[in-house]
Amino acid sequence: MKKKLLSAFIITSMALSLAACGGNAKTNNAGATNAPDAGGNSEPAAEKVTLKLSTWQTEAKAKWSTIIAEFEKTHPGIHVEVDLLNEKGDSVASMQKLDLMAAASDPLDIVELPYTNYSQRADIGLLEPMDDYIQKEGYKLADEYLVDTTVNGKIYALPSSMQRWFVLLNKEMLDEAGLPVPTDWTWADFEEYAKKLTKGEGATKRFGAYLHNWPDYFQLQLMSKSTDNTFLKADGTSNALDPQFKANLQMMKKMMYEDKSATPYEDIISQKLAYRNQYFNGLAAMLPMGDWMVAESGGTDAIPATFVTAFAPIPRLDSESKHYSPVQPTYMGIAAKSKHKEAAYTFVRWYTSEGLEIGGRVFSGWAKSDTNKLVDTIVSGSKDFSKIDVDSLKYTMENSTPGATQVPAKYADEAKNNVIPEAEMYLLGQQDLDVTVANIDKKITEVVQNNSGK
Repeated sequence: MKKKLLSAFIITSMALSLAACGGNAKTNNAGATNAPDAGGNSEPAAEKVTLKLSTWQTEAKAKWSTIIAEFEKTHPGIHVEVDLLNEKGDSVASMQKLDLMAAASDPLDIVELPYTNYSQRADIGLLEPMDDYIQKEGYKLADEYLVDTTVNGKIYALPSSMQRWFVLLNKEMLDEAGLPVPTDWTWADFEEYAKKLTKGEGATKRFGAYLHNWPDYFQLQLMSKSTDNTFLKADGTSNALDPQFKANLQMMKKMMYEDKSATPYEDIISQKLAYRNQYFNGLAAMLPMGDWMVAESGGTDAIPATFVTAFAPIPRLDSESKHYSPVQPTYMGIAAKSKHKEAAYTFVRWYTSEGLEIGGRVFSGWAKSDTNKLVDTIVSGSKDFSKIDVDSLKYTMENSTPGATQVPAKYADEAKNNVIPEAEMYLLGQQDLDVTVANIDKKITEVVQNNSGK
């Protein structure tokens, strides 16, 4: 049945694509060579296992060569090869390729999945359940990891990176405007900062904030909540009628077209603006974004850092609430079609605990990770660590409470994509706000109903 579901899913994915074109030491060291005994005799060496790691994360982002080299030092019987699904690191294109590989005869062993893609792939049988491996090793998921990865009563993956969001701020621009690095602020304060940081006119105008055209930006204020903090509620139903969603759309339009303190939406989509360019080229003073930008704040070969970046928590909803941070984990699992599942589990377990931290690029979903130490590792490994305000970064990480995180429903991406055209019509002045919210709620509800029982 799972194979039929997988095949059907692949056919649907291909049709949609065409239309759119118009570990640790406790784990079993599978494959390891036996050591010689005291008499100098040794058992025949086991055949070395080669695993394929299929991921969208590039070497520059994940530091696979460094991580895998460390793994192979302590696991000499296992060799891991990275299969980069997309050279540009495009997760959407990568998942389309992964689905085709799963349906074909291509070998798969270890699979890394983005936040909203995990439950769908688990549901159609692409991933092997890991419950028996976890039980054999003798630990509880809740004791070892920060999120529950259970889907339909089984664990199909472990959380690897644990993406958190915060606000990046150009420290020089803050100093010029006489503004302190925010430590305790609301979205109303964010709007005021944006107005005070806006300067100039025309093509070189500096906006106080840049709010990208990802669906995440349409739900920024929802992300400030402790629960029900996405377009879908925890029970999988529409969350579009939450007042904070409406308030967020109002805030975006006000900043873009009334205060003129955020980059206009039509410029973002018509000029295909890149958020990195807008921020690092000094065209925006503030940028709400995920924690992969910590290392990049020290600059990259493509975009050098010419100023110090400070960090602030995602603003609170009001003076009574906490600073909540949305948490968006990535997932790593074993391919159901792998011929080396024991060895694949060994790598997955090692990587999602101690291994990820060796790369020193992103934050971990491992409960035993030392966040302050990891901040130091990430900063020291950046191109120019002098351009990163470490004190504000550590403060932000320590004073942001992770919001409740559940595995996104298998239709989360479909629901999210229904938000985009309606929200855009509102921001571009083509549709009333109440109509926009009602339409989004209706479309998401239809997605939920269409997927019920599947």
